[in-house]
Amino acid sequence: MLYRDFLKRCAGCTAVVFALSTAPGWSAVHAGDRLRVTVYNHPELSGQAVVSAEEALSLPLAGTVKVHGLETAQVAARIEAALRPYLRYPAVNVELAAQTSSLFVSGGPGGVVRYEPGETLVAALGDLGPGGENGSQGHGLTSLEHSRVDLRRVGITRNGIRIATYDVRVLAARGEGGPTLHPSDTIDFVDKPIAVHILGDVVHPGAAYVDADETIADALDQVGGPAPTAATANLTLRRDDATSTVALGDPVLREPARRGDVLVVPTAPRVSVVGLVERPGPIALKTNFTLLNALYQAGGPTKWADLRRVAVIRSSAPATYDLVRLAHGDVAQNPVLRDGDLVFVPEGHKADVLPIFQSLLPLLYLFPR
Repeated sequence: MLYRDFLKRCAGCTAVVFALSTAPGWSAVHAGDRLRVTVYNHPELSGQAVVSAEEALSLPLAGTVKVHGLETAQVAARIEAALRPYLRYPAVNVELAAQTSSLFVSGGPGGVVRYEPGETLVAALGDLGPGGENGSQGHGLTSLEHSRVDLRRVGITRNGIRIATYDVRVLAARGEGGPTLHPSDTIDFVDKPIAVHILGDVVHPGAAYVDADETIADALDQVGGPAPTAATANLTLRRDDATSTVALGDPVLREPARRGDVLVVPTAPRVSVVGLVERPGPIALKTNFTLLNALYQAGGPTKWADLRRVAVIRSSAPATYDLVRLAHGDVAQNPVLRDGDLVFVPEGHKADVLPIFQSLLPLLYLFPR
């Protein structure tokens, strides 16, 4: 009678117990775990297997077996079911050979971080820097604050289920570590809300993601900044259907970025200056693309140069410019040079031209581009 009473009172208990046993829990296997699979009487089907990032096993004959949220006994039962079409009475035992000691990062820098027992979310994010397990560049939270990652919305996924979202900036400001992580947890990053496209000669051209209080200069830093060959002037800024030319130090780049901003950083033209100049050879025009600046970067003309017949050779078609006329206000004599141009300064009459050239130098500031 006692047994029957127990069965009556526990009507439906089987379903509850089954649900609890199959719900993802701490005793379930996780991505990265190494399992020892034994198929009795079939050593060719036995061995070790690693749970993939998709929480599945790839096994001989059984194929791909999903193990999300399962304990080792349940994994064994699932493998037996996969083997029944091929074996009459499959008997399988599964043991945990080694448990994962990693945390996974989705979004942002991505990668894998070594798990330390008792580690908190804030501490784990501090590992995302030089020497960290993912090998990314930066200094933990400081690096992430200046990256595309939105630290106000950092999620944690455990056993395939998003368990919570945290504002890491608030946690760090309060000196709190946040939740304690478990092995194989995934830290989920999302991008900041404003996309700015940084194109041209930068280290990592593409989209940068910034907050409303961050600037275009912050977006440029996020993609690694200008490449060594980039120009620092004649940058193109497209904003609100308008296009303007800016330099790296212009105040507009320190204004808050707007959704849809596009900044194009050009490559500095490389030209060759030969003839009667102090330092003939190739030069890069980073800040000013004009003929006058090319001569200035080449050390200026020598004493006996002819400034009335300075040639710019482009595609074998030379053009001659008179810098004496430029000194009298003819700005057409100071052309913008292109990559690959050759500037030739010929010898002139025995007259000292250095005072003329020095009088032209203020034009570099009046006409910086």
